[in-house]
Amino acid sequence: MATIWNRVNEFIWYEKYWLGDDARWQDFESSDPNIYYPKISHMNWSIVVGLLLIAVRYVFDCIFSKPLANWMGLKERKVIHLVPSPPLEAAYKKYRSAVPKDEFQKLIKQTDMTERQIQRWLFKRRVRAMPSSMYKFRECCWHALFYSFSSIFGVYALWDKSWLWVTVNCWVGWPKQHIDTDIFLLYLIELGFYWSLLFAMVFQRDYQKKDKKEMLVHHVVTITLIYFSWACNFVRVGSLVIVVHDVADPWLAIAKMAKYTKHQSTCELFFGVFICAWIISRIFVYPLWVLNASAVEIHDYVNTFPAYWFFNGLLFVLQILHVMWTYLILSIAFQKLSSGTIEKDIRSESDSEISDSPEEPITQKEVSNGRVQQENSEH
Repeated sequence: MATIWNRVNEFIWYEKYWLGDDARWQDFESSDPNIYYPKISHMNWSIVVGLLLIAVRYVFDCIFSKPLANWMGLKERKVIHLVPSPPLEAAYKKYRSAVPKDEFQKLIKQTDMTERQIQRWLFKRRVRAMPSSMYKFRECCWHALFYSFSSIFGVYALWDKSWLWVTVNCWVGWPKQHIDTDIFLLYLIELGFYWSLLFAMVFQRDYQKKDKKEMLVHHVVTITLIYFSWACNFVRVGSLVIVVHDVADPWLAIAKMAKYTKHQSTCELFFGVFICAWIISRIFVYPLWVLNASAVEIHDYVNTFPAYWFFNGLLFVLQILHVMWTYLILSIAFQKLSSGTIEKDIRSESDSEISDSPEEPITQKEVSNGRVQQENSEH
């Protein structure tokens, strides 16, 4: 068994792929206790950190996020009770709220319910599946805390580093580049945070966001980049990627918190700050500073090898996601200019805007169109 594992490990960490001809894994071994090179096994602790952050978030929700939401006028959504119905559950999972008319006739026979009762059951089921405003507020509150901390700590950790100001220093002396404690902690905490986000997304029941697939790709790409950049000691450019990505996110989280608590002016103010921070960091600084260092400046100091294309491919995937999200963000900004208000959620939202209250009536036309909305008529 040990022999098989050693062969698998050698295959995964094949030197020619990850380090090319310029380095060996032995280069990351230091006999001087004052000089530390990255060790792959040390970053495996990020999974434990991710689990700990989930626990920290739970405590944070209880002692801060939820009381803050209540103080700002946000209440928990009432529990939605549904009579168990396997046929309706199957129809919901297959069609959501857009059940075809011919399927209604089958469901009426299977459930002995009227069409109106089936419509209301599906409506309540959909509302129950959507994250409540309270849940989204608490999620954003946690994001605002973490990204504020990571941005400040990241700038602090990098402020005296030569590669922050002259990016060619990301490659000078590679692979023997010493990693200090601040950079190690930045990597460990950041990777642990994205593990916690991935765990929450994968195991969250009925997690329905419009950009769930994009976010899943983003988290997987980010985890892969951080982990393998650590393994190959591409830590200097990796630290730049981390800081650039964290700068804009606190403003987005605060804007969304204001939206959920119906503080529209505050929402629009922080959303404006977020747009500026996003465009500067993701559309200008990231490609012109980080991608330039990783895709252009590296050639003067490091010979190209397979992992080079792997890392840069993932970095360009992130840039594609940045462009997609920038389009969505600017569309919301133009909506504000044309209609005078921000009606939709910011960058990431459920499939549609649905009230936390499931007790509003619906029409067959809305069900057929898949746009279950509230009416003001009686039940």
